[in-house]
Amino acid sequence: MTYEPLKSIGDIHQYNLTNSIQDALIEYFDWALLDIGNYFNVTLGELSPNGSDYSRLRLSSDSNYADGQVWEGFRKNWVWQTGIDYTPAPLISEDEDHLGVSGVYVDDQFYPTDTTGPYSFYVDHFNGRIIFDSPISTTAKVQTEYSYKWINVVYANNVPWLREIQTDTMEPTSSFFEKDKSSWNIPPEARLQLPAIAIEVVPSRKFKPYQLGGGQFVYTDVLFHCIAEDEMTRNKLLDVVSLQSDKTIFLLDMNSVNTSNDYPLDYRGVPVPSALPYPALLESHNGGKLRFTNVTIQEMKMVGQDIFGGVVRYTTECVKLNI
Repeated sequence: MTYEPLKSIGDIHQYNLTNSIQDALIEYFDWALLDIGNYFNVTLGELSPNGSDYSRLRLSSDSNYADGQVWEGFRKNWVWQTGIDYTPAPLISEDEDHLGVSGVYVDDQFYPTDTTGPYSFYVDHFNGRIIFDSPISTTAKVQTEYSYKWINVVYANNVPWLREIQTDTMEPTSSFFEKDKSSWNIPPEARLQLPAIAIEVVPSRKFKPYQLGGGQFVYTDVLFHCIAEDEMTRNKLLDVVSLQSDKTIFLLDMNSVNTSNDYPLDYRGVPVPSALPYPALLESHNGGKLRFTNVTIQEMKMVGQDIFGGVVRYTTECVKLNI
């Protein structure tokens, strides 16, 4: 009797298929939506209908930093990606070493992202905030020009039960600049701004033989939770997702990304120099095809008085040759 190793699992520390599918769907839909204009530009001094300055940042109450160190926008998820052909283009720096937001204004003085000294800072694009290396005056006027993603594509992570759904975020509200008050006081990583598509891999799997000599078709179900503040936007999200029936995309080889250290954002949410956007990342780290089948809309119901939700269910199909 001889020992037989596990099939298809060469290293327990490597990415597995389930996580690779979820990552691929997040990255694909995030980029595909950007490619058709899923962002709004915020220019310096631009005013909202209620007279608030879109570009002005609020003093954050994040207890992990000193008072005056963190300043955040009214919307998270700032665009850093290059290569978007939609018009008007997003407001991002052309400096390959400092992609994304180009700088910050403090009391009308501009400081680029490569600033050193008392006003040195970095930009946390994912959470939509400027973090200074040292605190500045808490009474300063801090502004920046940026583009934010309208539809947020996120990991489900038990949304909405472990995240606070934040409504009325399309412009700064009257409480936006009031420190330690309202939903703005919740840490940005715990806030889910709408509209959003939250992607969840269902713990179910089926197999079918692929060819003589080995290999399997692997079928994995995925749920897309489509959440919005109005019925029309919710319906738009359902259409965006469900109309991709029978489409084939490509998985990212996350083990290759990890080995090459090609992650486009660092742990702070800052783009690395010459960060690869999704198409370039996929070209360098292609992980094989993933097809969408059996697409159905399972639920369409109002979650709350001002929150509308619907669920699209996919069965994804890929081929594993070593099982």
